[in-house]
Amino acid sequence: MATLGVLMSFLWASILSGSLPVLTSLKYLILQALYNVYMHPLSSFTGPRLWSSTRFPYLFSLWSGSLAKDVRKLHLKYGDIVRIAPDELSFARPDAWHDVYSNRGGQSALPKSSLWHSAPPGRPSSILNALDPKIHTRFRKAMESGFTEKAVRTQESTIQSYVESLISRLNKVVSAGEGEAVVDIVKWFGFTTFDLIGDLGFGESFGCLERNDFHPWVAMIFSHFRTLTLRSSLRYYPGINWLLGLAIPKRMIQKQKEHWQLTVDKINRRLNLEKTRPDLISQIKLDEYGLQGLTIPELQATSSVIIVAGSETTVSVLSGRTNYLVKNCDKLALLKNELREKFPKGDSISLTALKELPYLNAVIQEGFRLCNPTPVGQPRITPPNGATISGRFVPANIYVNVHPLTMSLSSDFFHDPNKFLPGRWLLTSTQVEKSPFYHDKRDSVQIFGVGPRSCIGEPLAWAELRLILARLVLSFDIEEVNSVSGKLKWDDQRVFTVVERKPFEVRLRKRVL
Repeated sequence: MATLGVLMSFLWASILSGSLPVLTSLKYLILQALYNVYMHPLSSFTGPRLWSSTRFPYLFSLWSGSLAKDVRKLHLKYGDIVRIAPDELSFARPDAWHDVYSNRGGQSALPKSSLWHSAPPGRPSSILNALDPKIHTRFRKAMESGFTEKAVRTQESTIQSYVESLISRLNKVVSAGEGEAVVDIVKWFGFTTFDLIGDLGFGESFGCLERNDFHPWVAMIFSHFRTLTLRSSLRYYPGINWLLGLAIPKRMIQKQKEHWQLTVDKINRRLNLEKTRPDLISQIKLDEYGLQGLTIPELQATSSVIIVAGSETTVSVLSGRTNYLVKNCDKLALLKNELREKFPKGDSISLTALKELPYLNAVIQEGFRLCNPTPVGQPRITPPNGATISGRFVPANIYVNVHPLTMSLSSDFFHDPNKFLPGRWLLTSTQVEKSPFYHDKRDSVQIFGVGPRSCIGEPLAWAELRLILARLVLSFDIEEVNSVSGKLKWDDQRVFTVVERKPFEVRLRKRVL
């Protein structure tokens, strides 16, 4: 919003001063907008004329943190394929997942765009921004052995220890409150997941649970996301991005630099540690020349991705799911009953046992649907010969995206889509025709993505989500709090690549066995 204001102030000042180059530029912009609406190769696709004429409505929505919700509104008005910018289409059809993100017909998946996904200047590539499919495959092969279900099981004792520490800390808070306490559960989920992924990824905890506070490196992460979103979006206008860039606070840019330097320092320290047990780093294949494995700079860049993806997104899903559970007491009661029947004494809780609990897993799946941590999707760009997506031919060099939020909340794909109904994911709902959920299109939710760039950390995420939620419900009675943060609605939060989480308070009461 501030960025747009800087640009418009500059333009109007130039007009009032009679600047001929600016008047010429405005004339060009008007002609370009008319061309975009009526003569552009995408002119046959439906969408709002303003968004189709110029990229600025899209950018304004992005910078304000409302893009996910705004695009959903456009889909509700214009249908399941919408033109959301002069050169971008948003899809809300399940088959688009594979058309956009999967290899098909002997052809590679649609490539990532350098505009959104290239490494920052002077920085090495990571698994996230390795644009060349061959290089990305090298990254994936070098890392995959550390992220299999088997590898996660070897880390179970470490995962269990951090979740036990979470429960122990919360018990102390509850005991100090004479058997009950109001806590910001988002903060506690953050302490746990960051400490855990710090241990697995860097060989040492961030110490958040111990200090009851976030490590400075962790505190920088969200400002890093916001800065990254703003800086990447400026690349749409390379000729004036220097001007738009003036609106990004210097402190945000400085924090992004500090975030990178702390990552480098932590990885260098980890490489000098002698570990008595394997962690994620020890299982990543290294190669000085970057032929069969990762170079040290590539490892540094990728480790930052591991920490963020392995914690930030998990916290969002845990927080959102807890938000819905305390507001739907009947669903929370069903989860309690399943867990407490399986583990009556609250012990002997293994990852293997949790995997077999149908309602726990249904709650997690419903959380994926309603609490996607990246609801704006992941843009791709069509190749020189174009591509067919959901039965429509899309010309070359067009940004395409599958919009997760729209599909998750669509009545075309889900019965009562705005309600938290974990039962839709139970086996009986998929097999019994009389079930109201029988016709739900569950494949429209793909929180871990599809294709060769799907999330490599899915097994670890499932392990964390199951164990943290199960231990919390087994240890405490959880209730809604009548406060501003206690009444927080999940979809009231802004999005800058990931959800900008606000505090969410719940009341914990010690469970009496």
